[in-house]
Amino acid sequence: MRYYLAALATVVALSSAALYADPVPYGNAGTVAPTVTTTATGTSIDAYFYSVSAGDNDTISLYDATTASFLSPATAFPNHASTPGDMVTFTGSNAGDTIVFELNNSSYPNDIFASDPALSTDGINHAYITNFSGDSTLSVAGTYVGMEDLPLGVSDLDYNDDTFVFTQVSTAATPEPTSFILLGTGLLGFAGAVRRKFSL
Repeated sequence: MRYYLAALATVVALSSAALYADPVPYGNAGTVAPTVTTTATGTSIDAYFYSVSAGDNDTISLYDATTASFLSPATAFPNHASTPGDMVTFTGSNAGDTIVFELNNSSYPNDIFASDPALSTDGINHAYITNFSGDSTLSVAGTYVGMEDLPLGVSDLDYNDDTFVFTQVSTAATPEPTSFILLGTGLLGFAGAVRRKFSL
């Protein structure tokens, strides 16, 4: 019986870990970002500038994949003219629409750097997306988006070139909870096998 208790305690401990466990900046270069949708509470999206580390001049656009159109304004937050806390409201989406983040780098005018690899010129994900509860830089809670502004091959893939926080959006679940469930199930199975072996 104690094996079941040990396995159960392990599952409980692991399930209490944060669902969004990746550090900022993003530690898994190229991993597909979670899907982002507008929430039912409103069809406008408030965006806040968080930080810049890019040398190039960038702006960000929000693409509504459901309607195949860009939200207004089309290019926002010129990164070297923006400061933490600056806000822009994007309009033109419907509740439940899928939103893709696209960074526009003036040094690569024909390239698309998007949170959807299928829309990126180089075929990789250019956004790290996670829940954000606020910190000393920005007290607004929402969805943190860190963007990579260079193409694969010349990029450092640190996903912190231009960073933002968005409200009125929600993200799909990340893989971590599934991993915890699989690990817990495996531990329970192992405990059962050990118990059966010793009971024979």
